[in-house]
Amino acid sequence: MLKKMILLSVVLLSACNDRRPLPTTGTYTIRNDGGGQLISAETDRAVLKLWGGPVRIEGYCNSACLMFTTLSNACLAPGLKLGFHGANVNVGFVGNPQITKYLRNGVQRKFVDEWQHIPFTEIHRITAEEYVQLDPEAKICTN
Repeated sequence: MLKKMILLSVVLLSACNDRRPLPTTGTYTIRNDGGGQLISAETDRAVLKLWGGPVRIEGYCNSACLMFTTLSNACLAPGLKLGFHGANVNVGFVGNPQITKYLRNGVQRKFVDEWQHIPFTEIHRITAEEYVQLDPEAKICTN
């Protein structure tokens, strides 16, 4: 059933050209991810959530990549840099509201109050350690 759902998600969004590879076994690593299309990131997040294996985010994680930080099976590597900015498209639930629903606690508040107003051509960066201070539910990777 899980594999069928993952396959269906992949087929439905095959038109998106910035999809991340599907998970296999072991730890799934997201490294130096600049973000990309919000719909692709949402689909990739759903796939990783259904998969349920460990997800490690390292290097940098910008823009749409931030959706992965609140996965219950994700951890943030020490030294990870997370980058925030406002979306270049904001219509209805698309854009900033789309990313906001995946953030929580102080990160969500900072995004709504400040970071969503940063032009998409610029970026505000914080470290994984600063992120966890704002969202204590997020985890720093231990290995």
